[in-house]
Amino acid sequence: MPLYAYRCEDCDKHFETLVRSGETPECPACHSIHLDRQLSLIARPAPGGDGGAMEMAGACDGAGACGMCPAMAGMGACG
Repeated sequence: MPLYAYRCEDCDKHFETLVRSGETPECPACHSIHLDRQLSLIARPAPGGDGGAMEMAGACDGAGACGMCPAMAGMGACG
């Protein structure tokens, strides 16, 4: 089951959801199916090789430089 990020075209809510094959996701706020799938960040193992820690590939520094922090608040985009 892939995890996808979406933006609702009707209410502009940003969210992530697991999508099973054959399912059509819907907005948790307004239940619309008019969604725009967003580019997701990819996690990679952190340096050191312990395998327990992950860091976000291409993620910003948490200061909002990537422009995603406000839009993705609460979704773990910038720790």
